[in-house]
Amino acid sequence: MRIEINKRDLSNLVAKESSIEQKISRYNSLKEKLKVNFKKEIHNKIETMKVLKEIKDNEYYKLDNYRTFEDFSKEYRLARTQVYQYLRLANAIEEGIIEENFLIKNGINDSLIFLKDKQGKRIKKSKINPIKPLRFQLKNQDSYDYYKKNAKLTSFILDELFRDKKDWLEEFVKRFQNLKNT
Repeated sequence: MRIEINKRDLSNLVAKESSIEQKISRYNSLKEKLKVNFKKEIHNKIETMKVLKEIKDNEYYKLDNYRTFEDFSKEYRLARTQVYQYLRLANAIEEGIIEENFLIKNGINDSLIFLKDKQGKRIKKSKINPIKPLRFQLKNQDSYDYYKKNAKLTSFILDELFRDKKDWLEEFVKRFQNLKNT
C-alpha cells in the first residue's frame, strides 16, 4: 500500500481571499465616489435653481431678445416641468419654507412632495384666508352683475350687516319667512 500526499496549493485560496478583499475595497470606493457625485450633482442643481430664478425674476432673458422665459429655457434644452420645479424649489428656499440642507439631504423629489403635503400647506396657510367663500344664487341679473363686479363691497356690506345691524338682519329674516310661507 502506497500513500501519496497531495501537495496543497494554498496560493489559490489566498488569491481568492485577496480577490474578494479587492472586490470589497473596489465596491466601497465606488460607493464613496457615487455619494460624492450625488452631492456634487445636487449642489449643481441648487446652483442651477438659483441661476434660473435670478434670470426669470430680473427678466435677463429679454437681453438676448427672448420674448418669454419659456423660450429662453427651450434654448438650453431644459424641460418646462423641470424648470418650473426648480423655480418652485428656489422660491421655497428664498421664502424660508425649506432649507438647502433639507434639499441636499432629501433630494428634489422628496422636497417637492414636502411642498405639496400637509406640512407645506400648513406653512403657506398664513397667506390664505381660512374662511371659505360664500356661494349663493341671485334671482335678478342686474343685482348679480353689480355684486359680482363689487365683490369686496358685497363682503363688506354683509359683514357690517351681521355685526352692526342685527335688527335689520332680523327684519330681513322675518320678511323672508313671510315670503316663504305664502
